[in-house]
Amino acid sequence: MNWKHWTAIVVVLALCCGGVFLMNSNFNNPTGTIQSHYDRASNLDEGGGKAYTSSLSPATVADQIDDDAEAREERSSGGVYYLQYSKHIVAVSPYRGGSKILVHDYRSGYNHYSSVFILWGWSSSPPSPFRGGGPGSGK
Repeated sequence: MNWKHWTAIVVVLALCCGGVFLMNSNFNNPTGTIQSHYDRASNLDEGGGKAYTSSLSPATVADQIDDDAEAREERSSGGVYYLQYSKHIVAVSPYRGGSKILVHDYRSGYNHYSSVFILWGWSSSPPSPFRGGGPGSGK
């Protein structure tokens, strides 16, 4: 084999490795955004989730988090906003005129709020980071 064959093999391998990396990367991770924009309140931790607070309303906080790290799905029930990510569940609820933000890994969040999520059909297993787009998508 000559250098052209080896170059083609290296390029194909690099593209495959890059594709695997991108498929396994979670670019929609809300933890960095929440840690940098809201106040940590460990005394409010519950159900395996880490608590943060904000003086802003729950709707505003949920929108800000979703804008920075787009959630796979956002729902609300009883004034609490739930953001679903492939590895996390975030709940934003009213707290002292502002908001309490609870960041859970997916499984502990599902267990903590399962009575709400069952009604919406959210799975107890984390959703795939791949959004699909098979036949008929976009119609």
